[in-house]
Amino acid sequence: MDNKQHAHQGGEKLKSTWLGTEIMEEEKKQHEKTQDKTRILIVDDHAIVREGLTLLINQEPDLVVCAEAEDADQALEAIAKHQVDLAIVDISLEGTNGVQLTEKIKSKCPYLPVLILTMHDEASYAKRAFQAGAGGYITKHEAAETIITGIRIMLTGKEYVSETMTQKILEKLRTETNQR
Repeated sequence: MDNKQHAHQGGEKLKSTWLGTEIMEEEKKQHEKTQDKTRILIVDDHAIVREGLTLLINQEPDLVVCAEAEDADQALEAIAKHQVDLAIVDISLEGTNGVQLTEKIKSKCPYLPVLILTMHDEASYAKRAFQAGAGGYITKHEAAETIITGIRIMLTGKEYVSETMTQKILEKLRTETNQR
């Protein structure tokens, strides 16, 4: 008699064991599926943003969201627990903000790329993020493809700034230069 038949005939304990084995097998399959994929951490205090990004990223055949966090403590915990290849961080977080979190991430994992994804489209925010060690900056106003492009470029070791933010940064530089 196999476990399935035995569980069907006998008590709840065996049924639970069989279901537990089934769940563990499913987790093992999921882990094997993610082994060859680039693992991404999403840090944003809004669940709907995390869920949307997860759906977007997980559609890519070579990318997977391995963890989500709503604050800095959860993010640092996730980095310690999972083998994260890239972190996407919002600037506006409860408690420790995204720039401070980026500094903490870079002090613990200097080679972990951090992509800032935020609603803040002012050049001064981008400047602070890059000074903290971020390797990319995209606003939430950008198209979904821009996020995937940013991720892919950063995974090659390059920095990425969306076209919209590049224009804002250049405008700020021109303004500062003209004021001198």
